[in-house]
Amino acid sequence: MKRKMIIIAALFVVATASVAFAQAAPAGTTAGNGLDSSGSILMESELYPVRVDVTRIYAHAQGYKVIYRKGATSFAEAYLPSSWFVAGGKAAMIRGYGAQYPYLVVFYKADGSFSHLKLYAMRNLKDSSWGTIEGDPGDRFKVDSIKLEF
Repeated sequence: MKRKMIIIAALFVVATASVAFAQAAPAGTTAGNGLDSSGSILMESELYPVRVDVTRIYAHAQGYKVIYRKGATSFAEAYLPSSWFVAGGKAAMIRGYGAQYPYLVVFYKADGSFSHLKLYAMRNLKDSSWGTIEGDPGDRFKVDSIKLEF
C-alpha cells in the first residue's frame, strides 16, 4: 500500500512539473516548426528537389561519375567534382544501407538554376553500385552546375 502511494505521488509531481515547464507556441503555429495549426506549410520554399534513381557511381580522384535512370529504359550520366563535396560546398554524400540506395537529389532554385545536391550511396564500397574510372577523364569534372536529363 505504501509503495502505491509513493508511485502515485511521484506521478502527480511529474505531471504538475511538466505543466510548469511547458512553453506556449504563438497563436496559429505549432511549437515553432514552420507549420500552422492545421499542419500546412507557412512559407513556400525557394528550392525544388528532383530525385533520380542511381544505378552506378564511379569514383575518381577528380570526383564521381553518376549513372542515373532517364525515363523507364534509358540512362544518363552526371559528373560531380570532388571539390563540391566539402563542408558548405555544393554537394554532400550520405552513405547508408537499404533498397532505396543509391539515389540522387538535386535542388534547383525557383528560377531553374542549380543550388546543391545530395548523393545517397551504399556504405559498402564493394557493392555492385560502386565502380572506378580508369585513366584520365579529361575536362568532364570541370563543371559549375548540373542539369538533369529526363
